Amino acid sequence: MMTTKEEKRELLHRQWKEQIAECESSNMSVKEWCAENGVNLNTFYARISALKKDKLKQSVQQTQEIVPLSVIQENNTADSETAFVPVVRPQENIVIRKNRIEIILPPDVSENMVYSLLRGLKQC
Repeated sequence: MMTTKEEKRELLHRQWKEQIAECESSNMSVKEWCAENGVNLNTFYARISALKKDKLKQSVQQTQEIVPLSVIQENNTADSETAFVPVVRPQENIVIRKNRIEIILPPDVSENMVYSLLRGLKQC
């Protein structure tokens, strides 16, 4: 659930994106568009920069999630190629196994994290 501060920030960013798109679709230079629309040129570029930083921050946060990993050691398991076997049950952990590696994920794990893990396991 978003806080009021987050909602205001999201609304502002949406407005900034609309202004930037409007400027880009006009046949005017940024300087001309800003003058005609009463937007300070430095403010306009600062908004573009803030949106880029926010997008970068969001992508970094998605890739920095920590996922528990446990390796199962079984002496009688062949090291042959094994397909990914996700075991998904409602309200239970997600289990992904490959060879002697087992990854247990919470049920609310993001799709991006699962895809990242599968890409990593593919290289194992």
